[in-house]
Amino acid sequence: MTIFFAEWNAEYEKYMINTWQQNTDVVLNNKLMKHFRDINLTLYKRHIPRKWFIKLSKYIKLRKLKNEDILVCNGFSICGFIDLVKTVQCHRVLIIRDTIDVLNNAMKVKKKWMLRNEDYIEKIIPYFDRIYSFDFDDCKKYNFVYLNQFLPFSFAEMKRLRDSISANKHNKKICYFIGEYWDDRAKIIDSIAPLLNKNNCFTDFNLINYNCEEKPNLSQNLQYYNICHKISYFENIEKAKHSDIILEITQKGQTGITLRAIEAILLNKKLITNNKSIKNYDFYSKDQVFILDDNENLNNFLKSDFKPVPINNLYKYSSDAMLETIKNTFISNI
Repeated sequence: MTIFFAEWNAEYEKYMINTWQQNTDVVLNNKLMKHFRDINLTLYKRHIPRKWFIKLSKYIKLRKLKNEDILVCNGFSICGFIDLVKTVQCHRVLIIRDTIDVLNNAMKVKKKWMLRNEDYIEKIIPYFDRIYSFDFDDCKKYNFVYLNQFLPFSFAEMKRLRDSISANKHNKKICYFIGEYWDDRAKIIDSIAPLLNKNNCFTDFNLINYNCEEKPNLSQNLQYYNICHKISYFENIEKAKHSDIILEITQKGQTGITLRAIEAILLNKKLITNNKSIKNYDFYSKDQVFILDDNENLNNFLKSDFKPVPINNLYKYSSDAMLETIKNTFISNI
């Protein structure tokens, strides 16, 4: 049984899969959309028959897949090549790390991989044997299987990261954030940054503008954050290691946590988040996690000590645990 990861293109995803390949029968296939996505979408929009184009592309790109193999797609990129995997003869798995609302908007507005009248659930979901999601509400609404948010690190790497943490020797505490620019995020930063500064906490807040040609609608208080370009995932980890507090700002309606939350817990940092559902996680502690709904208590939170979560409790958030979950889903049928 071979596990094929299709179009996992983020830097940290490639790192994760390349690490597995050293000891596991795992293949990274990031060429499915090449010469397919744009041509296929053009033919589709012009109502030109695509049957033979899809059939030829499928043979070229997926002919190595066997019935017992597992094809793992991610929720974001799948819209670019769903027509290739609809009928492929193997186990098909979809891992969704965004909410369905976010995906519908991204696929129609940003990527334009779906037409305005299309729906992600109808276009994608029927073609997978197992669908995992990190979001509690989406799992309930669409009958997905819940999967813990996972870091791109093996458990052994997580242990080494935990051991490498040293105390911050700065006089001021540092609160760190990096993420894509959204107006809602800017507003939250504008409200929390003055409170942190007032409590002798330096803020290192960075909002990424992915489209450098278009400036986002900046809020009035630009002094509280930087507009920056994307940094590597490992640069992000280094900045997190040298901070005291990590800020997490999730999308409205999101009930699953982001990588920032797991990074904070692994690296023994305090976490400030707007995600109230974080109370449902086993690592939650009011001494280490502050939820942005009672800012009057922020001062006490910043001054308090906390007991680090035991490293063995974090195995479930490792890449090992994710891969094990996928394998165990189908191994009994082989």
